Amino acid sequence: MPDDLSQFERASAEFRQQLLSRDRDAARAMTEAYGAAWVRIKARVDTLNAQIQDARAAGEEVNQSWLFQRARLQTLQVQVEQEIADFARYAGQQITSAQSDVVGMAADHAAGLVQTQFPPEANVTMTWARLPRSAVEDLVGNTSDGSPLSDLLNELPGEAGTAVKKALIVGVATGLNPRTVARQIRQELGGNLVRALTISRTEILRSYRTASLRSYQANSDIMEGWVWSSARDRRTCAFCWAMTGTVHKLDEPFASHPRCRCSPSPRTVSWETLLGEKVKGIPDTRPVIEKGTDLFEKLPDERKRDILGPAKFAAYQDGKLKLADVAGFRKDPKWGPVGFERSLKDIMGEKGAAQYLDPVRRDAALKAAAARATAAGGSGKGGKPTVTGGGVGDPGDSERRRQLRLAQLEKGDL
Repeated sequence: MPDDLSQFERASAEFRQQLLSRDRDAARAMTEAYGAAWVRIKARVDTLNAQIQDARAAGEEVNQSWLFQRARLQTLQVQVEQEIADFARYAGQQITSAQSDVVGMAADHAAGLVQTQFPPEANVTMTWARLPRSAVEDLVGNTSDGSPLSDLLNELPGEAGTAVKKALIVGVATGLNPRTVARQIRQELGGNLVRALTISRTEILRSYRTASLRSYQANSDIMEGWVWSSARDRRTCAFCWAMTGTVHKLDEPFASHPRCRCSPSPRTVSWETLLGEKVKGIPDTRPVIEKGTDLFEKLPDERKRDILGPAKFAAYQDGKLKLADVAGFRKDPKWGPVGFERSLKDIMGEKGAAQYLDPVRRDAALKAAAARATAAGGSGKGGKPTVTGGGVGDPGDSERRRQLRLAQLEKGDL
């Protein structure tokens, strides 16, 4: 582990690795279970495909009516739905088990992160109030009938059955090779696995974040609020870049999007407020998470384009959009407050966004912005040069090196 990381950074990286490792364990178990289910489903699909080939060889007309005769298609559809229903139950068990683990992690991590913030010179011992299990039990095992998580998982079997039915009907109608039909069915069912993994990560990390916030709230005598913390890597979306470093009150929920890997970092009250005379003359050692909007300005243009996408990047280069503009929030009737990345039309209106959504007009706007920057003596947004040789936003920059080292601590992340 790099020697120049602060104690807070070191602890944050270790805790995040522990959290994502538990999330990966659940994902691995679910993927293996789904693979086993597919083997059984494929055997049944192969059986029906063999019947189709035999019927064609015998001169029978194989069409949609043939599929429905003798309940051939219905039987397969029921079998597929049963397999995926079994998988959905298993996925629910994996999710709730992981939720239980990460809720316990959250309490330990919250206390650990706060402890790292105390100035060593103050020589103080922190007493951290731990929540009773009953205060977080609602974050675990919420897969009962009618719950939002249960509703999501229960959609998987019906979707799988419909996908198989559609693929077979199209296959016989167009005379597709049975192997092609089987491949299409696998692709369709693969979407179910992706969705299940999305549900898993979203709900596991949601439980962790909520448990963290409740721990902070239970210690409101020393806690001032929380700060949005993100990985700031190449998989961090524009919304999370915009939210990074934003400060929130203790009672504010963590409103994010599906599969979000961000977390709330603790923000304590000032040392002077907390410790009085003990910290007289001791500098404030509370960590500062730099705002994502400021860090974004230091990135090379190609990274900004990757984060924003071509249309928003063109508007950004033209001075018509700021990173903070992309963060949107709404209240979902099932999940409560959620965050999302706003569309360019939502930000600028349909007329204002049109020139950036059209490829030809967008390229013209980018060229105009580049020309203005060159005339101003630079190559970046607003006439400011984009440093690419060991300066701001370059891998040679000290902050960039620090981020690369932090990323090394999290290698193996999904």
